[in-house]
Amino acid sequence: MAGTGQLGEILSRIKSISENFQLGTDASAVGLSIGSSSIKLIELKKSGKAWKLLHFGIVQLPEDAVVNRDIVNQIAVVESIKSLTSQIKLKCKNVCTGISGTSTIIKRMTLDVPNMRELKDQVFWEAEQYLPFDVSEVVMDFHLLSRGKDNKTDVLLVAVKRSVLETYMASISGAALRPRVVDTDYFALQNVFEANYPVNAGESVAIVDIGASAMKIVIVHEGVPVYTKDASVGGRNLTAEIQKQLNLSYMDAEALKTSSTGDQMPREVGELVHIMAENFASEIKRAVDFYNASSTGAPVGQVLLAGGSSKLGELPQIIEETTRIPTQMVNPFNSISYDPSVFTSDYIAAIAPIAAVPIGLALRAGLR
Repeated sequence: MAGTGQLGEILSRIKSISENFQLGTDASAVGLSIGSSSIKLIELKKSGKAWKLLHFGIVQLPEDAVVNRDIVNQIAVVESIKSLTSQIKLKCKNVCTGISGTSTIIKRMTLDVPNMRELKDQVFWEAEQYLPFDVSEVVMDFHLLSRGKDNKTDVLLVAVKRSVLETYMASISGAALRPRVVDTDYFALQNVFEANYPVNAGESVAIVDIGASAMKIVIVHEGVPVYTKDASVGGRNLTAEIQKQLNLSYMDAEALKTSSTGDQMPREVGELVHIMAENFASEIKRAVDFYNASSTGAPVGQVLLAGGSSKLGELPQIIEETTRIPTQMVNPFNSISYDPSVFTSDYIAAIAPIAAVPIGLALRAGLR
């Protein structure tokens, strides 16, 4: 039987964080997000009954240090985390990190469970059919969502490949930090939404994080992540197209992509940006259409965007035109304050999209 200890309590926060947001007991909470192109770290501090931004840092990773969210170059990751913690002079060593990608499976399951004492065994037995790898290679956990009078029991299953989980934990420990909580990036996005936006019981919300190499989509309804999807498309696809079309090196193409804005953007780059934005919008539409067709939950009423690559051109407008659903950039600082003498409003606006996941992880750490 697959183990559960290392993931322990990964799903205890499924219940709407809007009910628990003010219950953290630690003076500070740290979220550490290890992405494909960078590592981001945020420390939040308790301020009265709410949270306040204390530190934010980001460090770029060497190319191919993390591939498909698997840590390939552990030494580079450890050194990058050390550099980041030194840069912001982090004192709190307990962190929450998140895992996503093809090594992570999230599945809502409905089971016929006459005896609740057998729930755990039945969940893990049924889970095997959903795993793309051997059950002995994974760590699993689950959360009970609901139970009807007819013994129909809804649970949310999370399974993570053991080798990937152990590498993440070893990398964090190697940087002299303590990985006290392991969550998923999907739940981190849900945390950010529920801590910063009012929840409408009559609609679902799609939260989309577009990073360097992947697009993560979670659809949330009444405090439950009812649908998740990980698509292998991100900002690096655009960089590769600029590199190919303009015959540039990858580094020069990346620099041109990130430095060009508005009227300063070359026409060829602008056209490629528009095409990529349309591709992102089509991917989101497919996910929303699939959810709406296969779920009995409320329809998606809004789309919130996060991630570094969500800042492309007029992406919110293009997504809204494609999906016919109101779309906006997420603001993880709606309910999280900051010291304006330390962080300018322009700086907060600039980091908001890339801060969503680490803030969500920090909020999770604050619930312990």
